[in-house]
Amino acid sequence: MFAGKAHPADLAAQDLMRQITQIANQREFEGRVLLVEGYDLHLGRRLVAGVDVWLNNPIYPLEASGTSGMKAGINGTLNLSVLDGWWAEGNEDDNGWSIKPASEALDQYRRNREEARTLYELLQDCVIPLYYERGPLGYSPGWIALAKRSIASILPRFNSTRMLREYVERLYAPAARQGRAYAAEDFAVARDVAQWKARVRAAWPGVSLRRVDAPAKRLAFGSSLKVEIAARLNGLAPADVAVEVLLAPSPGAAPVVHALHCAGAATGDGEHRFDCELRPDLCGQLEYRIRAYPAHPRLTHPFETGLMCWV
Repeated sequence: MFAGKAHPADLAAQDLMRQITQIANQREFEGRVLLVEGYDLHLGRRLVAGVDVWLNNPIYPLEASGTSGMKAGINGTLNLSVLDGWWAEGNEDDNGWSIKPASEALDQYRRNREEARTLYELLQDCVIPLYYERGPLGYSPGWIALAKRSIASILPRFNSTRMLREYVERLYAPAARQGRAYAAEDFAVARDVAQWKARVRAAWPGVSLRRVDAPAKRLAFGSSLKVEIAARLNGLAPADVAVEVLLAPSPGAAPVVHALHCAGAATGDGEHRFDCELRPDLCGQLEYRIRAYPAHPRLTHPFETGLMCWV
């Protein structure tokens, strides 16, 4: 049984639904493959009530959220999903099953094959045996316990109350505070920030960084590395920019940010020196990059100017 809607711009999904309709109309599949039209909240409620396992297998990391899986979990349906979107946060190993994404370095065929193997192993070793471990009352006590655990772990965390609270705390309240700050003293702050942005945008094409120290290829654990940068700011003050080192254990991993501080006034060639003593608390091969971007204490977001310079 299939139900759902394809986005007007998603031609591949529209074509898939067209294929399902064609198969459902073939004589050998009449009454066996069904496409339910008019998907809406009412139909979604009926589907959730009749489902034991909610399979969600997007291509990692393209899942935007996964609210259907939240809705299913709240209603006692057990999630069997790729660790992406909401399920990466919601999975606790005892409230459903997770399909570990294959390495993104593999080609799409290999990734699909690896994740399909994981899915079938979970079905064979976990899902199906637990479902059919039925006691004298005709149902699986272990399955019911897992369904209750799913409800208890998902309902308090994935609901409209949390959504609205976080919208207020992270977006609406900060936006209101920023609006009041900009409007104070007859919009004096707003005018100051606007003038600063105009000055920064005019100067930024002439901003450049160069490495002054000699980078070390190896560093013993516990020792430090001095990072020193010469920044040509094209008329901007050191306080107008933030210079940082981003240190990560591997490409794509969340980096640890270390700030570089101005070490003195401009030299004769118009450059300012920035440095920091970098002491990594990580072992193994590390990747680091150095960047500078405009900084102002009244900005709503550190990167809102959209300007950045890398060494």
